[in-house]
Amino acid sequence: QKPITAQELRNALHNNELTFYYQPEWELKTNRLIGLEALMRWESPTRGIVSPLAFIPVLEKHGAITEFTEFLLNKTLSDLTQIHAFNPDCFVSVNLSIQQLQQKNLIQLVQNALQQNHLLPKHLEIELTESEELTDDILDNGVLQEFAKMQLPVSIDDFGTGYSSFERLKKLNISKLKIDVSFVQSLDEDDKNKAIVSSIIKLGHDLGFPVLAEGVETTAQQSWLKDNGCDYAQGFWYSRALPLDQLKEFLKEKKDIT
Repeated sequence: QKPITAQELRNALHNNELTFYYQPEWELKTNRLIGLEALMRWESPTRGIVSPLAFIPVLEKHGAITEFTEFLLNKTLSDLTQIHAFNPDCFVSVNLSIQQLQQKNLIQLVQNALQQNHLLPKHLEIELTESEELTDDILDNGVLQEFAKMQLPVSIDDFGTGYSSFERLKKLNISKLKIDVSFVQSLDEDDKNKAIVSSIIKLGHDLGFPVLAEGVETTAQQSWLKDNGCDYAQGFWYSRALPLDQLKEFLKEKKDIT
């Protein structure tokens, strides 16, 4: 196929081809829904379903990322207002790239989207992937400090696979660590992974961060995580990522959702 162009993506935005699926996040102790991770897909009529990993770099390269970020924030927060009929405390978590984090107007976009949807900062969580690009320069650019002033949660995704130093973790104002799926999926048969996950849970708690396990697929994994003090979990054991309409049906069937 031909390379993706910025114009194609602008057309996709205007033609409602960018869709969101939502992966529920659960509190292990209470089996209560706490939040939703927004996962974007481009449902292209010519290319099929395209992952953000393929098209976000194109937007960044061609200076079209601001329009995309505005859409991302407004659409996910608008969808969240519908989920609040089932759980008014639920938040939505959105992944931002390093370039999005450096947008000069990011704070304004976040504030505008919250105001337009009559939501509070606690209803939006910004998710950053632990990577070598998450440098001290990025962390010190003032955006994370502004989020902290707003009391807007920030989480670190894929923790354990990247480059976070203890010093960096100490100065981050984050709401939780998310343990990478690669560690969680081998819990059933790998004692070394159990040791790593236990250590991350303890590290998070010692630093004052709750911890979420990604990719929970079996009852054994869910039980072990609960028994070992993990706070939150997401994965197919609870639910696959669902489009908004299916998510609402799923929550209607959940008798224990408050």
